[in-house]
Amino acid sequence: MNQYALVKKRLKEDVIQISLLRQTECGLKESCGGNCAGCVQQPQGELLATASDPIGVQPGERVEVEPTTGHSIGLSLVVFALPCVFLGLGYLVGQALGLGEGASVGTAAVGLLVGFLPAVLVNRWITRRAAPEFVVARRVTL
Repeated sequence: MNQYALVKKRLKEDVIQISLLRQTECGLKESCGGNCAGCVQQPQGELLATASDPIGVQPGERVEVEPTTGHSIGLSLVVFALPCVFLGLGYLVGQALGLGEGASVGTAAVGLLVGFLPAVLVNRWITRRAAPEFVVARRVTL
């Protein structure tokens, strides 16, 4: 889903910092400056993000940005599903070894902890990578 943003500053040659503009219900999405005193749609805080800049925008310009596509679905699968898979495998290993119900639940808990390790490592890798979350689609003129 495309969003409107205000360019704050240039971080690198092709990466900028943007302030995401909230969508409003009044119909003035592109030109709303948040100046309506009674507007219940005014943003409570500034949302800062990074965006790659293929068109060369300058600080202060309004732009339309779209989320970057990438490996987010695959990585989400690793982060969320892998612990569940290891939980089930841990339980099945406990049952295959002929352990009782309580011990099988214990091996399931160990499997869950083992499954969290790759999830934590992937999460740290994503955080350190710090790739831009958005791509500038076009300039927005008022």
